[in-house]
Parts: sequence; C-alpha cells; structure tokens
Amino acid sequence: MKWLVGAVGSVIAGVLLVVVVPVIAVVAVLGENCGNGTPTANVTAPGGNPTTEAQFVHYFENQGIPANAAAGITGNLYQESGLNPTEPGGYLAQWNPVWWASAAAWISSHGQEPDTAAGQLMYIAANVTSDADGQWFYPGLKNDMYGATSPQEAAVRWMNDYEQCQGAGAPGTLAFDPAGLCMGGQRQSYAVQALQAAGGESGSGADVFVSLQSGGACNASYPLSGSIKGYTNPFEKATGIVWERTDQGVDASMNPGSPLLAFAPSTVQLIVADFYAGEPAIIFEVTAGPLAGKWWYWSEQIEPTVSQGQTVAAGQTVATFAPAGTGIEIGWWTPGDGYPLGHPGYAEGLATNAGGAFRYLLQALGANPGSGAGLSSGPTMGNSYYPIGNPGP
Repeated sequence: MKWLVGAVGSVIAGVLLVVVVPVIAVVAVLGENCGNGTPTANVTAPGGNPTTEAQFVHYFENQGIPANAAAGITGNLYQESGLNPTEPGGYLAQWNPVWWASAAAWISSHGQEPDTAAGQLMYIAANVTSDADGQWFYPGLKNDMYGATSPQEAAVRWMNDYEQCQGAGAPGTLAFDPAGLCMGGQRQSYAVQALQAAGGESGSGADVFVSLQSGGACNASYPLSGSIKGYTNPFEKATGIVWERTDQGVDASMNPGSPLLAFAPSTVQLIVADFYAGEPAIIFEVTAGPLAGKWWYWSEQIEPTVSQGQTVAAGQTVATFAPAGTGIEIGWWTPGDGYPLGHPGYAEGLATNAGGAFRYLLQALGANPGSGAGLSSGPTMGNSYYPIGNPGP
C-alpha cells in the first residue's frame, strides 16, 4: 500500500500515541459517472460519487458499519489516496495490481464503474459487511472493526487487517512499527478528523471536544486525537489562520476580530499591559481537567475581553485578534511567575521545548497547527504530554 511521510505512532499498554506532522493531500476532481445504485448482498452503492470525509463516513454508516469503524476506514483512505478514486498506484485504497483486478471485476459485476468512488466504496463496504473478496484480507476484519471503541483504534485495525502496508502490525493486533512507512499515527489523526467532519466530534456544546473512547473516559495519556474531554480548540472560531513558528510558545496570525478562546476552564491570573512591543498578555491557570494547575497565556496582537480574577469556561472568548501588531503567541506560562515557561535561555529564532509541547497540545485539541518545521531551530513540536521547561534543543 501507499504511504505519506510525516508522522510516527505506537501502541503502549493499549493506548494509541501519536506525533503528527500534517500532510496535505490533493483530491482530484471526480468523474461524473455516479453508478446506478444497484443493491447487492448487504450493501448498496451510493446515489452519487462521495468526495468528502463526511460523505465517506456517512456512506459506510448507511451500510450498517459503526461510526468509529467508518471513520477508521476513511482515515486510511485519506492517507492512501487523499480520497481520490483515480489516484495512481492503486486507487482509493492503493490496492496492489492483482487485488485491484479482482476488485474491479467485482465492482463491474455489480453494475458500477471501477474507477469511481461509488464503485470502490461499495466494494469496501461489502468487504467489511459480507466478507466479499475475503481472500485478500484478514478474516477477523469485520469483528475487529465493529469492536473498535475509537476512530484511532479502528484506523490501526484497518491498517493491520486490510492495508498491510510497510510497518503495519500483524492482523488482529493493535501493534505496529512506529518508524515504519505505513504512518500509523497519521492514519489515526485522519480517522478522528473524518469522524469530526461527519458530526461526531462534539458533545453538549459545539465548542467542547469530548473523548471518543469507550464510556466517555478522558484521554489520560493525551494521544493527538482532538478529543480531550472538556477541553476546546482555542482557535475554533478564528478565521484565516496562518500558522507560524514555534518559539517560547506558538505563533500565528488570522483575520482581525477573530475570537480567541480559553482551551480549558481557567482563572485569569494576570493581564500584562506591555508583554512585547506594547502589546498585552493574558495569563491563565487551568482549573479543571487533566491539566489543572498548569498556567498558560495568550499574548501580543490581542484585545482582551476578560479581566484579572475572572473565571472562564472552555470555549469562552477571552480576546480577539487585533487589527495590527506582531501576530499572536500562545503557550505555557511559569506558574506563579512573570514569564513564559520557555523564556529562560531563549534566543530569537529558537524553538523551545515548552513551545514545542504547546504545539503538541494544540494538535491534540484539533487545531491542526502543523509541525512548524523549518520556521525556527529546535524541537518545533515536542513529544511531551505535559508542559516542560526550557533549556531549548
């Protein structure tokens, strides 16, 4: 199978851990042939040719495949082909030539065009639900996919049971080679992205991401899932975001007036009027959830909408992006002190450990900030689940 370079992942004590470097996939314009919707066995072809993650997930769900499994499959297809059914090298799932010949014959025999998303998705659904063409994949595929308790688990199940790309683990297991070219971590990230795109990312409030694990348990080990229970992507309502370097924190710019949110329930500990170049900083202490007691900040090109001592909820607007300035910086603050956690020893152009760790958290919250690689020197995205101090690289 095909892979895209950019991430590593592993399974430790049954918990999926991921470090993600987002990969941009180009989705080609799809053909006009929409299939005829002919039902076959336990599956029916789409009425048209799906093109988006949400449409892929919803199609699989309509075929009786659970949401987590649908997202896990879609995440793998995004990794393999960018959801392009004519992707060179093996179409949606990057099937090898012998397997593709069998798949194309099956698709044609069921009234579909082999080079369309409709035909290929119908084939995949039949693989899962009725073991169609089952000689090509693990016989326990359906049980594994239906039993997956998160999109991350489903992504690894599909990778191991169906894709078997380089670095995949044995079928029927959750193990895989974190250094392998299969890019298991990236597949997990895309699977969560697919579930969110299909409307499965939010709980009681649209701005609060919830755990996608069985029973609603918190993701205590902080995999990069965009689903830490009770916490929010602080850039959720911002528009026109341009991600910039990692330094003491993480830099970005966006459209003026964009709301900037609290990522967790917090108390405003301090507002510094002149943090940098006459621009302010708002310093918070997290008051609930797995990072309670940690301090963090928004700074520079911001207009605060809160005051010192105020308590704020996850997802609450605490500032807006000002019309002019040096861009924003968000990061970890030294608890009870007067400077960012990454400040000691900081030099211009250096990516600090604290900044890299906050970029990692932003990815976990679904902000998709990219790795920041090449924009500064040092660890632009850290692999620590908790804030760590500097001394830099």
